[in-house]
This record gives sequence, structure tokens and C-alpha cells, in this order.
Amino acid sequence: MYCPSCASDAQAKFAAEINIHLGGLRNIDNPGLLVFPNLLVCLECGFSWFTTPETELALLAMCSPKRDASTRKGDGRDVAFGRTTAA
Repeated sequence: MYCPSCASDAQAKFAAEINIHLGGLRNIDNPGLLVFPNLLVCLECGFSWFTTPETELALLAMCSPKRDASTRKGDGRDVAFGRTTAA
């Protein structure tokens, strides 16, 4: 698989833990949902992406407001983040 940002094939998979915070005032006291996806990182440009595991995806769908929740099935679970920059 090639990086969608720079077309490099230099990628590595890492275990990750990500806390997804639910937006809105009704969730102000909600600590969010901790998920443990595999993170795929391009070692050339830093572009990173992951797929939300099925169990956590179901919980997110239940917690999301109906107007924001998607009914699309299949590839709609991929979340991508842009390039990282060094400080």
C-alpha cells in the first residue's frame, strides 16, 4: 500500500491508544472512548491513518447524535490525519 499523501511505500504499523472525545455540551462530563487501533504511519512524510475497531465503532455510533452519525457501511471507518511537523 502506498501513502496517499506522498506515494511512498515506507510505512510502519504501530499499536496505539486513542481517546475519542464526544463533542457537544451534553458530553461535557463524558471522558470519551478509549480505542486501541493499529496506526499506520508513513515514514517519509508522517501521514498517519487507522481503522476504528468494530466494537468501538458500534459504541461511537450509539453515542453520536443522529444528525452526525453515518449509516454508511464498509470503508467509512478510516480516519486519516495530515502530515506531522517537527517542533
